Amino acid sequence: MRLRSSHSSFQGSFPKTQASSLYRNIAFGFLGLTVLIVIGVLWISSVHARVTVKVRRDSTEIQSAIEVARNPEQNQLRGRVVQGTFEKIQEFSVKDSSSTEVPDDVVVQGTVKIINNYSKPQTLVKTTRLLTADGRLYRIDKNVVIQPKQSVTVSAHSDKKGKDYILPPGTKLTIPGLWIDLQKWIYAETVSGFSGGQQLGKVVSSMDVYDAKKALEDAVFEQAKKTLKAEAGVGDDWQAVYQKKLIDSKTNVSPGQKSDQFLASVKLDVSAIFYPKKDMDTLVRQKLKERLPDGRDITNFDSSAVAFKIESLDVQNEKASLSFSAKASTKLTQNSPLLSKDAIAGLSLEEAKTKLLSIDGVEAVNIQIQPTWIGKLPTMKDHIEMLVQ
Repeated sequence: MRLRSSHSSFQGSFPKTQASSLYRNIAFGFLGLTVLIVIGVLWISSVHARVTVKVRRDSTEIQSAIEVARNPEQNQLRGRVVQGTFEKIQEFSVKDSSSTEVPDDVVVQGTVKIINNYSKPQTLVKTTRLLTADGRLYRIDKNVVIQPKQSVTVSAHSDKKGKDYILPPGTKLTIPGLWIDLQKWIYAETVSGFSGGQQLGKVVSSMDVYDAKKALEDAVFEQAKKTLKAEAGVGDDWQAVYQKKLIDSKTNVSPGQKSDQFLASVKLDVSAIFYPKKDMDTLVRQKLKERLPDGRDITNFDSSAVAFKIESLDVQNEKASLSFSAKASTKLTQNSPLLSKDAIAGLSLEEAKTKLLSIDGVEAVNIQIQPTWIGKLPTMKDHIEMLVQ
């Protein structure tokens, strides 16, 4: 009975030894798998890539408009709108000169302007005398009537012959035939120089007339700028866009006529829109950025190169519209969707290079992967460093 009982106990213990071995093998298997997973994770986490992208600087140009108002509303720029009419009369010398030598037996001739600063009109008859301060006598060639506060031009000649009677322009002459107290109010000045032979010694050319009008227009415009700026009451940190319109331009001679001197007059209508330079630069730059695609930024902007043009004016309400053309240098940045890390994660080195070089604006690509023997970029974008130059 005891032998049978011992045999039964031995048979019951054998399966337990097999189960322990199975469990041990499973444990070792899980341990090995865990080690492999840890190694894999460590390997994956150790892969890093640095991608350096060299981008091109491109020129971006826009055309847009800006509203300017003295009392600006939303989306309008603070400014001043002023306007005025300006004119000027000036005497010019003729450049194309002929001989100025005067024989002793020739009457000297020229043109004078007779000025009446008195309160009543004055009539002067032909041959009325004109006298220089040193006693040289001249006579006018026709009857003239000079209204109060006005002047007239008339030809005149020397009372005697000879080169001693030559006079330069701007010489003052009295009228001895007038009452002595009236002579200080009514007098004459030479307009053209008095020379011998014919009345006029030089020929007026088209270039003389053009140059005179251009010089006079420039002078009037410069004066208008100063006057309008003073009227607007703005400082040196403000700039202006001007619009000028030629109302009248004339001379008292025509090309081909003979004259030593001539008068030219110009009349301009000038409008000005004044604005703070800093505010305008900021607004133009903002409009430039609004026109750029996502991921592009301005690298260089020259505000002095912005070209403005007046489109409309409301002088009474001091409102105006300005159109402008502006250029800026721009480039791709790291914020560009085209340079997203997601777009190249997990790609081979060559695939990533090809994809990046196909982007408009990219000039060169350099990719460095650690460890160096790995041929692909990390699949995790956090392990990719993107540098845009």
